[in-house]
Amino acid sequence: DDDLYRLEASMFEAPTVIRYEPGQSLAPHFDANRSAETEDVNRGGQTLATLLVYLNDVSEGGLTRFGKLQAVPGVSDPGETMLTVRPKRGDALLFFPADARGQFDERTEHEGCPAVDEKWIARIWRHKARVPPPFGLNDDALAKI
Repeated sequence: DDDLYRLEASMFEAPTVIRYEPGQSLAPHFDANRSAETEDVNRGGQTLATLLVYLNDVSEGGLTRFGKLQAVPGVSDPGETMLTVRPKRGDALLFFPADARGQFDERTEHEGCPAVDEKWIARIWRHKARVPPPFGLNDDALAKI
């Protein structure tokens, strides 16, 4: 559906920069709501797309792992049976936790594995509807885009 790829700035949350300390992880989770009834309309409704930008290299660990998707040769780390993405400065990972209608996709469950170093990412979520401040951009900022 073409609506999923519409890049209206009002439908994006402001970027969030996240720092993981050495050894810190993030448990398996979903970026979208399982049910349309639980959508947070004050934050633009269902999360349709997630963009993760890796801001630094991690010497060991720190993978983003999708536990319900099989490994992809040349992408996943050798020996991994599930899809993994190694953090590399400047790389980005785009995935769609829900379709354009807001239908949740359980295959997008993912986790942040522990790293031996700090891990820095920028996360941007694209929602189904306009994201009002303070999570989204205000009207003055949107007018300048």
